[in-house]
Amino acid sequence: MEPLEYLPNDEVNDGERLWQKLVRRNNFALVCCGHVCPPGRGLLSSTNDRGQTTQQMVVDYQERPLGGEGYLRLLEFLPDGRTVHVKTYSPLYDKYLPDAANQFSFELER
Repeated sequence: MEPLEYLPNDEVNDGERLWQKLVRRNNFALVCCGHVCPPGRGLLSSTNDRGQTTQQMVVDYQERPLGGEGYLRLLEFLPDGRTVHVKTYSPLYDKYLPDAANQFSFELER
């Protein structure tokens, strides 16, 4: 169910409203979101009002067995101040998800 379906429109902000009201107007380099399923993962690069790139990452594994199998996102910010390596790991299984949707890199704009 979408947020606007269960609360009056003026009392809730979905992802698009957050982008329009807050993120695009300011200098956010990265936004991490969740509670969107399926497929529960994605990366979007968008240009904000200042002409800079904002990386928007969504992840939500709750549709998997056991409410997500313990999978979580690990972000490694490299010393260059730009590069971010992303991995998806489950401490329950001591296992990484190796596919391109769950293990990737991107760059932040300075």
